[in-house]
Amino acid sequence: MTIQDDMVGKHPIENDFWKWLQHEDTESSDLKRHRYLEVDSSNRDEAIKSVAAWLIKYHLSEGKKRVIRKKQEILEKHDFAEYAQSLHVFPKSDKTQKGNLGEIFLSEYLSQTSGVQILVYKLHYNPNIDQSMKGDDVLLVNPDKVLLGESKFRSTPNKRAVEEASELMKDKLTLPMSLGFIADRLFEQGKDELGEVIFDLQFKMSSIEIDIKNIGFLLSTKKVRSIVENNLSSPNSDFIFISLGMDDPAAFLKSVFDYAESNLLEGSYET
Repeated sequence: MTIQDDMVGKHPIENDFWKWLQHEDTESSDLKRHRYLEVDSSNRDEAIKSVAAWLIKYHLSEGKKRVIRKKQEILEKHDFAEYAQSLHVFPKSDKTQKGNLGEIFLSEYLSQTSGVQILVYKLHYNPNIDQSMKGDDVLLVNPDKVLLGESKFRSTPNKRAVEEASELMKDKLTLPMSLGFIADRLFEQGKDELGEVIFDLQFKMSSIEIDIKNIGFLLSTKKVRSIVENNLSSPNSDFIFISLGMDDPAAFLKSVFDYAESNLLEGSYET
């Protein structure tokens, strides 16, 4: 077992990730803990389909799905497509698309590796879809473990991007800010018992030992591996950096949002 396995869990090898996502746990040191992920170019289309499905899941709430499903039953195909397009489910802003893609990918990956479920999809509560939401980029939590992530997207990787994805967490253990937000959403859903557990974690984090891990994430080209290896330095022993490399990340970004939008307009929005 690698240090990376111990911190965030083993890379998944028997599900959709295995088809198109390769991984390498690079050699660790006191100042560097790095897992490199790479989209397999030969399975890029599978990656686009998988990630597009995540975009729909993270942007489209169950309530909105019910309304859309009802409209789909009564509208002609062309009229339904016009209706679905008018809903503005996905951001048009390039900056927001990049931010959302990174956060969604990291959330899905960490949930797969750690087994910690995503309790609340925060983008369901975004009042302005073209602006990023404030608060923690990525937060997965259960009574025993907290995974807090900072995500960045760069078309070209560089030292500054690594620093930006690390700066909030690299020097000392960072605690989440959004536990109250998650608890409130659970209370609204009638999940009072779970909501109380999450709400109480704010106190317990300062008084008892809970496994908290900080994660920096950078999505970029395949050069990101060497950029992170050469520039990552963190004395925070609970900090790990995950990088994702692929051919032409800007084109990938456009493809996944276009595919998600197309599926929505065609009525294929169930995930």
